[in-house]
Amino acid sequence: MQKLLIFFAFFAVKTLFAQTTEADYIFKNVNIITMLDDMVLKKKTIVIKDGKIIEISDKTKYKSSNTIDAKGKYLLPSMADAHVHLPESDEELEKVMKLNLINGVTKLRSMRGEWKDVERRKKFNSQSSYYPQLYLSPPPVHRNQEFSVDDLEKYVKGSKDYGFDFVKILSIKSPDLLKKLDSLCKKYEVKIGGHYPDHPKGVRFSDAVVFGTNYNAFEHLGGLVGEPESYENRIKNIKQNNIFICPTMQWYAIGYGQYGIDEMLKQRGMEYIPTEIKNDWAEKSKIYREKLGKEGFEKEKNEYAVEMQERFKVTKRLNDEGVKLLLSPDSSSKFIVSGFGMLEEMNLYKKANLSNFEILKSATTNFALLFNENYGTIETGKNADFILLSQNPLQDLKALGNIEAVFYNKFYLDKKQLNEIAKSVLPKSTVKN
Repeated sequence: MQKLLIFFAFFAVKTLFAQTTEADYIFKNVNIITMLDDMVLKKKTIVIKDGKIIEISDKTKYKSSNTIDAKGKYLLPSMADAHVHLPESDEELEKVMKLNLINGVTKLRSMRGEWKDVERRKKFNSQSSYYPQLYLSPPPVHRNQEFSVDDLEKYVKGSKDYGFDFVKILSIKSPDLLKKLDSLCKKYEVKIGGHYPDHPKGVRFSDAVVFGTNYNAFEHLGGLVGEPESYENRIKNIKQNNIFICPTMQWYAIGYGQYGIDEMLKQRGMEYIPTEIKNDWAEKSKIYREKLGKEGFEKEKNEYAVEMQERFKVTKRLNDEGVKLLLSPDSSSKFIVSGFGMLEEMNLYKKANLSNFEILKSATTNFALLFNENYGTIETGKNADFILLSQNPLQDLKALGNIEAVFYNKFYLDKKQLNEIAKSVLPKSTVKN
């Protein structure tokens, strides 16, 4: 009897040990960019179970039927586009999500929302979906809106009850209305993001009012560019209030005519835009430039180039002050392709003299901090949400132009699967049998 008990005890321990050492995925021979610093952990093994990183080591005792030899590839957190405008149709939204996914973008922050977006998130962000996670705002507040006290409370409470992540201010009618909105946002614990409300040519808002609100993110370098008298005080307040900044410089570079039309048409990802749309973009740009005339266009372009230099300097200053930057090209503009525009935006951050590590941080770690999420760095206990690259992006950001694999929401998408996803969103005229 005693021998039988010993046998069962041994069998139970052996079974328990087997269960505890069985992992869902193991990646070996991988170079890890943790994003905790700019160092690379060479030839490591990373173990994943239940969607979490449970071990990073030189050699593991864990076993898995899904063991991937990374062969010296580089592993780092996947990216987030911090400023997107969701398309109207679900078909187009699915295409946008796929374009982001094949570029290693697994999070999208919607900045021009609709109430229906909550249902769209349920559709696309299920547990069995690899589509990027949506962070949503309801329809934005703008200066032409009239709110009664009851209407304003319904808006903020509804945003909270429906599960929106923040409310966006596009513009707002008055400082008094901002104070009332902010009071309700604090009551219902709703963050505010969006445009800096004060504008030299519009309604004026004191810095004391703006920085006393629940704003936790400003877009487009609003309140800083072209504001020399307020600049230093606002930098100080942004830093003290831990406000995140999303410059969206590619949107300005495109809109300010900083590129030639042919140059824009040759950008990465343009093959995913239907020919008729590209032709329309090119024709409208050509008509506008011809209307100004050669000298007129060059004058306008040069004036805007001066502003772009100011944007670079402001971005650099914010970064040097320790302000957390976010990253997005704002692909609502023509000539910017969802997902692909992320690298174009990074190239503009390079012109602002940010290091590759600082640029990558704006697209990974900082976004996780904005929403207090359990990703954005590669550490034990963090969500397994990362990409694989054949080259080191700390040395050259061009490495991000060739995503080898994506691990997200317990899905491992290798190069072949990413290529299939990419093929599925090519315009029909360009798909080869």
